[in-house]
Amino acid sequence: MKLEQLNWFALFGGILILLLLPISIYFSWWHLIAGKNLLTVNVSPVNTNINLLGTQFSPPLIWAMNLTGILTFLASGIIMLIYALIPAKPYSIDLLGFGYRKPFYAVVLYLVGLLVMTFATRALLGQGIPITGSANLTLPSKMTMNADISVLVTSAFQWPFYLGIVAAGLCITARAYHTKLAKVANKASRETIALQATPTAEKEIIKPILNQTLQN
Repeated sequence: MKLEQLNWFALFGGILILLLLPISIYFSWWHLIAGKNLLTVNVSPVNTNINLLGTQFSPPLIWAMNLTGILTFLASGIIMLIYALIPAKPYSIDLLGFGYRKPFYAVVLYLVGLLVMTFATRALLGQGIPITGSANLTLPSKMTMNADISVLVTSAFQWPFYLGIVAAGLCITARAYHTKLAKVANKASRETIALQATPTAEKEIIKPILNQTLQN
């Protein structure tokens, strides 16, 4: 396998996905703090934990979603690496089709999940939490026995989130680059067939031209 025949975008994308998996376990994509150690929320596609008044917990549904995220990132990263090394095989397009979409879906579903959480908070408390930035959240009187309690809520995206966007971009670019690799491979194959059908005397003239074409 020549280096120019590799899909470098898929290779770097696969490596980044596999690196992103352990990073996202230990570092969240989105972080929220409410009050002074009242509520802390760390969210990533593979690890989500909620700390309320010093007690950390993760609902079973969220735990199941995180496990699915781990398996998805792992499968996508490995398959992208395999495809990157053999992009010209007949089944390579199927490998690419499975692998390149997963990081993009992870980023999109992650953002959708945050929006759903915001709408759910608005329905429950009458106020939405900020996706980024700070806001004073006034708790409903029925939850505070008619006392007026306002809590400062601060949230922000963390650097692994942007790393996830880069990984998704590399994988999407790998799909577009595959089209170019396929065209080059088809052209070389047609020229090789034509050369094989050419008389020996003519081959000696055409062969250097074909070699020069393949190098380009």
